[in-house]
Amino acid sequence: MNYRMRIVLLTMALIGLILSSSCASSKTPAITTNSLPEGTEDVAYSHTLEVQGGSPPYIWSVSGGTLPIGLQLNPTSGVISGTPIIATNPAFVTFMVTDNSKKIAFKQILMTVNPTTTTTSTTTNSATVSSITGLSLSLSLDGTTYQPNQEVSITVDEVNSLSGINNVPVSNNRPYSSLQAAPCDYISPYGIAVFQGNYTTSNFSTGTPLTLYDPHVARLCPTTYGITSYSFESSNDMAAVIETSNPSPTNSYQQMKYELTINGYWPDDNFSSNSQLTSFEPGVYTVVAGDEWGALVVVHFTVSQ
Repeated sequence: MNYRMRIVLLTMALIGLILSSSCASSKTPAITTNSLPEGTEDVAYSHTLEVQGGSPPYIWSVSGGTLPIGLQLNPTSGVISGTPIIATNPAFVTFMVTDNSKKIAFKQILMTVNPTTTTTSTTTNSATVSSITGLSLSLSLDGTTYQPNQEVSITVDEVNSLSGINNVPVSNNRPYSSLQAAPCDYISPYGIAVFQGNYTTSNFSTGTPLTLYDPHVARLCPTTYGITSYSFESSNDMAAVIETSNPSPTNSYQQMKYELTINGYWPDDNFSSNSQLTSFEPGVYTVVAGDEWGALVVVHFTVSQ
């Protein structure tokens, strides 16, 4: 191939390349994004709109409809981002892109923001210890942190873990007299107390238990208990209370479980007529449960500022 022929071929190839580039640059841009992922209220969102053809750089905008509140469209990158703050029904939004040659493309896309799914759950704050043979004592709260004036639910439960009847004689050896399930509740072999501060089973007796029961309510307390034993059913907390006057457990079964809901305490002011319920102040509190066989269990909760 002679020199002149090579020059002709190179010239033709160059012309073809120029024409090809010219055609490509003159092509109208097209938005290729056909759908957008659904957003969720109060959850961060980010998605990029795509474009083909035309000549960059591109400028993006919304030409019809409105983006959900909390979302923005970046005009240079085509990124829709932000945190939608209000759930919205499905609605079309029209996007427009303009290329460097002022050529324009439009695309109508459906956008949806779903409401936040709320799952109600309870965080249980609990502990269990072994008691006399076959029995276990558990103490649980319905949470770990509470707001001021929020109610605190406390549950104490004495359970027989044996796969058979468990006859347990009374011991009347409650470790601390301040532990009681309720004023004069003589048929419960356990009790609870609440202390302001962070205590353990070894030092809670150095604190002063809060008064949990209204001192203005008159109660008749028995002068004698007369309980000789508890006959627990197999693998649960149902027990017959055996009394001197009623040695047969028939028709005397009851659940050895006590629940108390409180949102404060009564000041220790000798139970004067002016005594009023006081809300728990912010800080740490200790709940202690114990049974008459000497088992002790402790959990804590916090009242926030």
